[in-house]
Amino acid sequence: MGWAEKMPSGKYRGVYRDGDGKKRSAGVYAHKAAAKRAAGAKEELSRASLQRNPEAYKRPWGEWCDEWWPTRNVEASTLKVDGNRLRRHVRPQWGGVAIGSITRQDVKAWCASMRADGLGPTTVQRCAHLLSASLSAAMDAEIIDSNPAANLKLAGSAQAQERFLTRAEFKALRDQMETTGDQLIVDVAVYTGMRPGEWAGLHWNRVDLERGLIRVVETFDEPGGRMKVYPKSKRVRDIPLTPELVTALRELKEEVGDTTTGCGVPHSVGECRSSLVLRTAGGSVVRNSNWSPRWRRAVAAAGIGHARPYDLRHTFASWLLQAGVPLAEVGRLMGHTSVQTTAIYAHLAETPSASILSALAAPLLPREEVETA
Repeated sequence: MGWAEKMPSGKYRGVYRDGDGKKRSAGVYAHKAAAKRAAGAKEELSRASLQRNPEAYKRPWGEWCDEWWPTRNVEASTLKVDGNRLRRHVRPQWGGVAIGSITRQDVKAWCASMRADGLGPTTVQRCAHLLSASLSAAMDAEIIDSNPAANLKLAGSAQAQERFLTRAEFKALRDQMETTGDQLIVDVAVYTGMRPGEWAGLHWNRVDLERGLIRVVETFDEPGGRMKVYPKSKRVRDIPLTPELVTALRELKEEVGDTTTGCGVPHSVGECRSSLVLRTAGGSVVRNSNWSPRWRRAVAAAGIGHARPYDLRHTFASWLLQAGVPLAEVGRLMGHTSVQTTAIYAHLAETPSASILSALAAPLLPREEVETA
């Protein structure tokens, strides 16, 4: 029979013994009665599970993965990328291993071998996360009692160095873009801070030229080949347009004419209400494959060094912060849900105090005075 243990915090932990007699936690609760009820329920389920299939832990991991994989509730693009990792790295290692025989040391050794084979730390982390997710699901199914891959401390990747373009560098880049359409793409990217998938998925019905605003709702999911109905942060946001962008977009709208036809890209939810704002010269959605070569040629011709389309988003943040816009407001415009995400730009908002600049401006002491001081 389950019982409750009082914790130093004053709350109660539900405790029970599984079918093997091992002591297990049923969670922490504010009231003793709730903890006891949860412990009793867990104990009953544990014993019932063993009665159903006491040999379940001997199943090969690959067999369990085939059952678990279709139940994952993730985006189609995530499923596709994870599927590649599963096929190339996870299944070859664990497919024939009994799920209950996997140990924490086995998982650590596997991660170390992947690093030794030249895989990057991010890929190793994602592979370990996939294995951990499958084992957590096995715990929920009461096939195993613990997850040996949970909360592993793995070496992280080096923090990416954000590239911030100066206004002179951006002008040089813009001047080298091959068409006015390409120039408008980089203008929208740098003056709105949208992610590439967001500006590629910008529809005319989200542009309010009278108020000078765009609303970020859809985003183009390139791996999935469709429009998703929310940006990465899952938070719709409004971004103001500069007068120059308003003028450029108004001229474009007059040029293309009817913008109420669909965009031609499948939408994950609902019906498409208008065409896309930014498109290739052929009228299709802007993809990495059909626009990146043009970007790279312009970057090379501009002579500004390495730069990615995503760096225009970093540049947007840097220009705002250097102009005195508060960090929190920059984060809101960029669609960050956490202040920690915006904090990577915090150093751009730091300006030297008057006392520091005054001290630096003071004449240096003569060398002989420094030596005798």
